[in-house]
Amino acid sequence: MTIRIDRRTFLKGAAAGSLAAAGLPLLARFGVPRGSFDASASDGGSPVLAVAVAGSPEAMVRGAVGALGGMSRFVRRGDVVVVKPNIGWDRTPEQAANTNPEVVRTVVRMCLEAGAKKVRVVDRPCNDPRRCYKQSGIRDAVESIGSPAAVIEHVDPRMFVEKEIRNGKTLQRWTFYKDVLEADRTINLPIAKHHNASRLTMSLKNIMGILGGNRGNIHHDLDRNIVEL
Repeated sequence: MTIRIDRRTFLKGAAAGSLAAAGLPLLARFGVPRGSFDASASDGGSPVLAVAVAGSPEAMVRGAVGALGGMSRFVRRGDVVVVKPNIGWDRTPEQAANTNPEVVRTVVRMCLEAGAKKVRVVDRPCNDPRRCYKQSGIRDAVESIGSPAAVIEHVDPRMFVEKEIRNGKTLQRWTFYKDVLEADRTINLPIAKHHNASRLTMSLKNIMGILGGNRGNIHHDLDRNIVEL
C-alpha cells in the first residue's frame, strides 16, 4: 500500500515527534503542571514529547529531558554518543543561526552523567568549519566541560561511506558519516528557524550535516529527499 503525505502533514508529524526546549509559563496556559508537558504514548507508556520554557538553557534542557525520563532512558553506561548540533554557520550565538552552545554543553554533560564512555560533537558546516565552531560558541562550550571523554571534532572526508536508502524514490544511495552510523546513540540537536526552501528547518533537515557529497543536490525536491533521508 502506498501512503501519500503532503508537506504540511509531514511537518506537523515531524514537529510532534520532536523534543522542544522553549518555556514553562506556556504550559500553564494549557492547564499542564508547571515544569513539563507530557505527551505519552497511546499505550500509556513513557512520554515522547516534552516542552520547557522561561528558564536558562541548562534548566530548560534538564527539565525537558527529565520529563521524558532522564538522559539514562536514552544513554547507557559505556555508550559512545554522537551529538549533532547545527554548527553550519559563521555566526555568533546572538544571531541564532546555530544551536545554542549552552544547550549543547548541557546535553554533553548529561550524557557523561548517564555514564557515556565518549561523547563526540560533530557537524559538517556550510561556512568555514573552524570559524563556525569558534564563532558559534560550541567549541568553547564543549571544551569548557574539561573531560577527555567530551570532544568536538571536525568532519574527516575519508570517513563518509555510501549506504543504500531503502525504498528510496528520489534518492537511492548517498554517503553518510561513519562515526554517526557506528555510534551507540546519536542525539540530534537542531535549532528551529525559517528556511527559504523548506520554510521550517529543524530536526530532519539537521541530519544533512552528516551527509557527504554535494548536498546542494538534496535541495532539488527537498521535501521528498528529507523524508527519504
